[in-house]
Amino acid sequence: MSENWVLKEGEAVELLALLITSARIQLDEPAHYGPLRLLTATERLSGMILERASEKSREFLQGNVERIPELHMRMSDVDDYAAGLDGLCREVAECLLRHSTLEEDAS
Repeated sequence: MSENWVLKEGEAVELLALLITSARIQLDEPAHYGPLRLLTATERLSGMILERASEKSREFLQGNVERIPELHMRMSDVDDYAAGLDGLCREVAECLLRHSTLEEDAS
């Protein structure tokens, strides 16, 4: 395999446990907690892989994942919360482009 692994097995299991238990607890929580759980998983995953990530990914992780705690604080304002998530989605798209050959082909 030519790509580097960025998660150890224990880290992957921890993340799976978070996702599975979050799915279960979501049945009993308000619907708007779903994005909160996903963002929590995002924070955990980024912390696990930051030091082993490629430079292309590290740029995204350092510049954007730090914004997640701020988003948690904005949950009560749904429009502002959605706007923050939309901005984060744009950054994800840019990160994916940096990883793809599409950006290289456009140059």
